[in-house]
Amino acid sequence: MKNKLLACAEILMVYVIMRLVVQAIRSTGLLDAEVRLLGWSYIGGLFQMGAPLAVIWLSRRPWADYGVTLTGWQNNLDIGIKAYLVRIIPYILGIGATMLLKLDYRTLPGGVLVALTEIAGIAVMLWALRRQSEEKALASARSNVITLVVLLLLPILIGLVMRRLTLIVVSTVVWQFVFSGFGEEIFLRGYVQSRLNQAFGRPWTVSGVQCGPGLVIASLLFGLLHAFNTYNPAAGEYTLAWGWALFTVFSGLFFGLIREKTGSLLGCGIAHGLPDAVGEVLMKIMGWAL
Repeated sequence: MKNKLLACAEILMVYVIMRLVVQAIRSTGLLDAEVRLLGWSYIGGLFQMGAPLAVIWLSRRPWADYGVTLTGWQNNLDIGIKAYLVRIIPYILGIGATMLLKLDYRTLPGGVLVALTEIAGIAVMLWALRRQSEEKALASARSNVITLVVLLLLPILIGLVMRRLTLIVVSTVVWQFVFSGFGEEIFLRGYVQSRLNQAFGRPWTVSGVQCGPGLVIASLLFGLLHAFNTYNPAAGEYTLAWGWALFTVFSGLFFGLIREKTGSLLGCGIAHGLPDAVGEVLMKIMGWAL
């Protein structure tokens, strides 16, 4: 029991410090200035990525225990690419449906709709993980690397052809893939989920994937983080996006199951960052708004 309490207290402390520091920096207007220039806050992204890595380093814990490893990268890259394709389900069926029905995914009605498609995505991903072949992944490693690079360059090339390529377009590709994708995965699936696994164990099995309370708690925290995306007291904004929070809980389960299956952050980082990097940039280029 002591280990469980210490793990929860440690995570809570790191989370609260992160929120307070980011909120303090935001109050200076520096983050807003970044957003105006680059479309996103790199300072906030660096802090979100750096804080959990600093905790792991200072406590001298093995990096591999937190998913920071390239062991089996070919297989994990293959899973990441497949997960990217599965993520099309909530993107097209979920977000697309909210746009057609003129619902806001940040509110509960829109969030429930997207959450249903997230659940479908989880089912498809578990099926894909059961059928995963490491031998085929090794043979496909080169083509998967090329696919990843092409997909990241695609929105930039389209923006160039359409004469809509701007600094914010390029910045969005970088920020979404690196800081939103891998940054959030390092904190939630790397640090939080792994730390809780150490304390609570992984006593459950879901479709062949061993997991535990850490998967659920990290996913709930992932949702809570997104609820605060619309909360900015410095700008007089006090609304919490509960719909956004709801469906990102299921997104967290999706990414977390990949983390548990592979033991690495590579697959879930790609699954998280690539759809946002490609999809959101294309939205900006086409003049659509989420």
